[in-house]
Amino acid sequence: MSVRVREHALTAEDRVLRSARGRWSLRFGRRTARVCAALAVALVLLLTAALMLGDFVVTPAAVVETLLGNAPDQRTEFFVIGRRLPRALIAMTVGACLAVAGAVFQTLTRNPLASPDIIGISGGASVGAVFVMLVLGGSTGQASLGAVVGAIAMAGVIVALTARAGLHGVQLILTGVALSAIAMAAVEYVLSQVFVASATTAQTWLVGSLQGRSWPDLVPAAAMLALAVPILWWKAADARMMVLGDSASIALGVRTSRVRWILLAVATLLVAVAVATAGPISFVALVAPHVARRLCRSESLLCAGLAGAVLLVASDLVALYAFAAPVPVGVVTITLGGGFFLWLLWREGRRHA
Repeated sequence: MSVRVREHALTAEDRVLRSARGRWSLRFGRRTARVCAALAVALVLLLTAALMLGDFVVTPAAVVETLLGNAPDQRTEFFVIGRRLPRALIAMTVGACLAVAGAVFQTLTRNPLASPDIIGISGGASVGAVFVMLVLGGSTGQASLGAVVGAIAMAGVIVALTARAGLHGVQLILTGVALSAIAMAAVEYVLSQVFVASATTAQTWLVGSLQGRSWPDLVPAAAMLALAVPILWWKAADARMMVLGDSASIALGVRTSRVRWILLAVATLLVAVAVATAGPISFVALVAPHVARRLCRSESLLCAGLAGAVLLVASDLVALYAFAAPVPVGVVTITLGGGFFLWLLWREGRRHA
């Protein structure tokens, strides 16, 4: 049974695209479309800057020629295609994965403070990766698999501990903070029991870094994002209705339990793959959905994904060129995100005062 969106149900900001035969329709807000377009332009500009800047500076014309397959020389091709482009694309993809996952968690839990790094899923991924890397002596690729397993296991623990109260409210945040603390304690214990060189490598990964990432590292995150987009698009309407509460959404015909499990699984896998690719980069999943929400004045996963991509690419440029020596990108996101988190806590405190 198809449901028509009546014209009087649309606001002045809403527009609807319909297929020629009326088999599908797409509702969007003009403000959201403008914000997404602006973020896309900003992302292109940041990508261009990422390909140009460095010890070997490349002109914009040379960047365009190289991307079109007509590189001026081999050195330009090496730096643009071999070094800078994969790192920038990985930053875009990982940022989008984290932001979309954060938006899903905030919608699913109806809590603005919910994000993978706060509720413990990123911590579970860190435990899995460090255990494989330092205890089992696995490679970086095997550590990535350990991160995926750890994130899924932590999501299962969170669901089990909050099953009675549901995935929302203060209990979820407190449970996540406790689990994150336990996960970090386990990581610190493992780091204290291994050689200094191995511990240093693991600590750099734990901060979140894009150093040394190349084309093969892009594939898992890009594939997971491509798989998640149609699933989230399919369940977007149900997710919006679930914000009204279980009783109201069930009355509207939403199978809340099934939708909640689907969204939780997709968001967890997005986080797992992102952490496996670049380490547990903090606060992108928390900050980007809020930025998108304030810009669009509505919920938009596309806007959140673009905001996350812009945030992580910009942070990586700051990490590379704003200091005397390059630092891990996680250092920048922690600094920016920590300040934003404090502001968010202050705002929520005033709202409930």
